[in-house]
Amino acid sequence: MNAGLMSRPASCSPFEQEDRRRAARVVAVCSSDRWGGTEKWVLRACEEMHRRGRKVRLVVRNPLPFAEHRRVDLPIERLPLGNEADVATLVRLARRFRASADVVLLTRVRDYWLGGMAAKLAGVRAILRLGIVRRLRDRYIMDRLRYGVLPDAILVNARETRRTLLKTPWIAPEKVHTIYNGVDAPGRSGAEQRDRIRRSLGVPPEAVFIVGAGRLAPEKRWEWLVDAAAQLMRDGVSVFTILLGVGDERETLAERVSRHSLDTAFLLPGYRGDAEDIIGAADVVAHPSANEGIPNVVLEAMGREVPVVAANTGGVGEHFTDGENILLAERDDFHGFAARLAVAVRDENLRNRIGHNGFETVRNSFSWEGMTDALERLIDRIGGGEG
Repeated sequence: MNAGLMSRPASCSPFEQEDRRRAARVVAVCSSDRWGGTEKWVLRACEEMHRRGRKVRLVVRNPLPFAEHRRVDLPIERLPLGNEADVATLVRLARRFRASADVVLLTRVRDYWLGGMAAKLAGVRAILRLGIVRRLRDRYIMDRLRYGVLPDAILVNARETRRTLLKTPWIAPEKVHTIYNGVDAPGRSGAEQRDRIRRSLGVPPEAVFIVGAGRLAPEKRWEWLVDAAAQLMRDGVSVFTILLGVGDERETLAERVSRHSLDTAFLLPGYRGDAEDIIGAADVVAHPSANEGIPNVVLEAMGREVPVVAANTGGVGEHFTDGENILLAERDDFHGFAARLAVAVRDENLRNRIGHNGFETVRNSFSWEGMTDALERLIDRIGGGEG
């Protein structure tokens, strides 16, 4: 846990306690059945607000990953959240909101509809959290309802996401709020821990260890990582790559790994509960995604002083500069991505400098404390609280 989470006193003065009683109550909803960046964000945000004394409840489809990763005794409730036509869940959500919420925080597309409709029925305010750059369809009625009618505010984690939303004429600028993600920044993992993780994965001692992490989905463009790793091996560079995550593209990626004869040097292990430790043991983290706000895995790697090679998508370029605290390729330039990965793999001094600078940027600009301060101000403004 970073210093920001530890710095606030556990007890509050009587005046602060009165402020918390008047602060807006929050129910957050997440219909995902897998663990990833969005799920981590909503859990950590709710935990920090709960730790500060705010009344917070988390409603989820699958409580297991949240229970596995939670740090405090946050109230977590399971509802089916089956699909956008799940009327039974809609009614139950409305009852929960009416009993426990002034503001609801909605995190997945399914939640935008179910949670947004339930908020209207319950007479409470709704904040929609959008984690990627999304171009809305001007004449599509469902987009108008999800993003234009149901939410009282839209929360984004990058200015580029906000700019893209505002290209839609029926999205009001005052409705969209940019709050950058929080992330743990524990610094570089110890040598003993790094060695233990690498040995457990079968990383050869002489190999440069590359890690990718995220959903195995087409927009993440993990084929770029497979092809770049294959090129390095053909050039005689010893690398070992692991791609953490689950998704529909796993079989396609596995076939691509086999075609490149990378089966012993490129692992697709699926979900790993120790993903953060594996990232901390990496020499380089690679993230070629075509569509992001500011991806959590990039911030998490930097928070562990691991250098990142990425495509310049979404909000990545808003805080990070190629050659200074990250290695960035143009959005659709595979050859540029592969070239920057090759430079990072071959130059340990460059990796150390980029990793250190990235850590300083994340520590100064992406704390959980600062993110939660901004989120609470938005919640109380939307919910009419005074806390």
